[in-house]
Amino acid sequence: MNILPLLSRWKKSLLTGLFAVATLAIYAFFPADARLNVTIQSVLLGVAFFVALPIFFVRLVLREPLSALGFQGSIRRYGPVAVLLAVVPILSIWYVLFHVFPVAASYRLPAVIRTSFPFFLFYEVVLVGAISFLYEVFFRGFVLILWLRNAGLWAVFFQTGLFASFLAVSGRGITWQDVPLLFASLASGFVAHYTRSVSYSWASAWLILFLSDVLILVIR
Repeated sequence: MNILPLLSRWKKSLLTGLFAVATLAIYAFFPADARLNVTIQSVLLGVAFFVALPIFFVRLVLREPLSALGFQGSIRRYGPVAVLLAVVPILSIWYVLFHVFPVAASYRLPAVIRTSFPFFLFYEVVLVGAISFLYEVFFRGFVLILWLRNAGLWAVFFQTGLFASFLAVSGRGITWQDVPLLFASLASGFVAHYTRSVSYSWASAWLILFLSDVLILVIR
C-alpha cells in the first residue's frame, strides 16, 4: 500500500486547518479604525479575510481549482429542493422561538428599513447578501467543503460550532441577534454538504436571514 498520497492529504488538511484558524484569529482581533464606518470596515475586512485569502491559499498554496471551494454547480440533482428543505424547518423553528422567548425585545433592525421599503430592499439584498456571501465562502466553502471534505456530516456541525465561537469572540457573546446567523450556518452547512456548492448554500443562508427579518417586521 502506497501511503504517500495519504500523508500528502493529511499534510494538506493540517495546513488548511491551521490557515483557517489563524485567519479567524487575526480577523477577530484586527484593530478597528475609528475613522471608518463599522459596517464598511467589516465588509472590507470580510472580503480580504474570508474571500481573497482563501482563494489565494487554494490557488497558490494548494494549487487546486476554485471548485474545491465550492465555486461550482451542485454535484447532485435537485439543488433547489435542498435549499427549500433547509430553509422551511429553520423558519418554522424561528417562528416558534419568537412566540416562546422575548426575541422581539432583543432583536434589533435598523430604524430606516422599518420605515422605508427601498432602504429595506437595499439592506436585505446588498448588505445582508454580501455578508452572508462572505461567511459562505469561508465557513461553508473553505472550512466545510475544502478542509473537512472527508469528515462527512460531522463537518456540518463542526463548522457551525466554529462559526458560533467566532461570533462569540468577535462580538459580545451570542445574543438573539445572532440566532438567525447560527440557523443559517447550520442549514446552509447541510446544503453545502449535499451540493458541494456555495451558490446553493448562499441561497439558503440568505433566504433564512432575509425571511427572518421579514418575520420580525410582520409579527411586530
